[in-house]
Amino acid sequence: MNKLKLKQEVVFHLRLQILIAFFITIASYIHLPFGSIKGNVIYGIHFLLLHFSIFGFIYIFSLFYKIFKIVFPLLFIIAASVAFWVYTQDLTIGMGMIQATLETKIDIVFDIISLQFVLFVIFSSFSILWFFKKYYKFQTSSIKSPLFRVSILGVLTFFVVENYKFDAFKNRLPYSIYFSTVKYFKKPNIKLREVKEQVFTKEDNLHIILVVGESVRADHLSLNGYKRETTPLLAKQKNLISFGKVYTPFTFTAQSLPQILTDKSIDNRQKNTEVTSLYSVLNEASFQTEWIGNQTLEKSYKDIIYSNKTEVIIDKFHSFLSFKKEKDLALLKYFSADDSFTGNKLTSLHMIGSHWYYNSRIDSSFYKFKPVITSKYLGSLKKEELINSYDNTIVYLDYFLNEVIERLKRSSKKTILIYISDHGETLGEDGKWLHAQEHNVSKNPAMLVWYSNNFKDNYPLKVNKLLSKKTDSITTDFLFHSVLDISDVKNYQYLKVQSIFN
Repeated sequence: MNKLKLKQEVVFHLRLQILIAFFITIASYIHLPFGSIKGNVIYGIHFLLLHFSIFGFIYIFSLFYKIFKIVFPLLFIIAASVAFWVYTQDLTIGMGMIQATLETKIDIVFDIISLQFVLFVIFSSFSILWFFKKYYKFQTSSIKSPLFRVSILGVLTFFVVENYKFDAFKNRLPYSIYFSTVKYFKKPNIKLREVKEQVFTKEDNLHIILVVGESVRADHLSLNGYKRETTPLLAKQKNLISFGKVYTPFTFTAQSLPQILTDKSIDNRQKNTEVTSLYSVLNEASFQTEWIGNQTLEKSYKDIIYSNKTEVIIDKFHSFLSFKKEKDLALLKYFSADDSFTGNKLTSLHMIGSHWYYNSRIDSSFYKFKPVITSKYLGSLKKEELINSYDNTIVYLDYFLNEVIERLKRSSKKTILIYISDHGETLGEDGKWLHAQEHNVSKNPAMLVWYSNNFKDNYPLKVNKLLSKKTDSITTDFLFHSVLDISDVKNYQYLKVQSIFN
């Protein structure tokens, strides 16, 4: 290849990358808080490596001249259309977003199409088509070109970075579109058993509230002896018990929730095991079951959630990666503690909780401990700032649970609330941060039980047993069997020995 052709090839791909950056990839970075100079530098390097990997895949694709000329502009327009929403709404392109896009009725889709969106799509379409018309005649991709060897390095960069840090690129445009779509069509790794038993209960007027937390470790609750006052409101509540010795081997939501909400034991690590949903059993016993969640559902547990009689996912277009994600108090708009229902009911509230990025989970009025974090790049932050911001999310949790309990106090039902976090969080122990870390603190989630006076009067023996176990070491296996125990279900076998009420 002569120097002129090589120069033309370099110019083509360089300008194409600039076009991709402007219309697509910068959208994944524009909302990030960088904080320090170091944070800016790190994310700058991340951005350049991302584009180097994109170049690698595009160059290899461009070897197929005729297909590339037709297909690439179309892919570009699709990615740019998606990027518009990331730009304007800080939406995260995850499996939940793909699901919502593909399953939403067409009339709802038309309702969210704005003039700005149409203009952006027209502008991006015109730009890529004009670019190809003007510069594609100089494109001469060949396996003999030096750029081909460079493109191989670009492709390898993707796998090296992903191996170093999982989802470092997969959560960024344009990769997030592809990988989220694959995840959507991928079969779940859990099989739910159909409940065929004639399950029933003689219980009546029982309301169980299950609050599923996120990334809350037990030892950061002042209820459990933590040096900071993180749970002052709950400390004043009567009939509340904190269990400080709960164990789970699973340190991220996709693994922990399928175990907590089914009869799957922590000792059973097989992915394709057939398990029974807690909600399926209670449905057969004529319970009303409802799920109100502030997290987009993941493939590993979405079928379990769909086994509720009703489910509501608030703010489904913003995942935990978004800085505009709805706060957990918004869940209470959909939560009713009144006496309007007949029979029995299980209400599940799924919080975004203490998921990173901590400041996004709370309002600034909950900044009790300062200074707080100012960047999403961990390397630019002080340990004190990280722990302060994390503890502020516990203060928010304290307020949230207290609000729920105060509502429940007005109910005449036999009411009990169980709070369990899916896992804990690593806060600098052995140099590790956040969750999905193999460390004991990540495996000790917070767990609380509150019961009404009416519940106490009707079940004095169960309450006494509950009180006697508050210092016991238990596993998250307890939940499935404990809920069925207090529901007094008949004609279904569960392990009473696992129940915290037995």
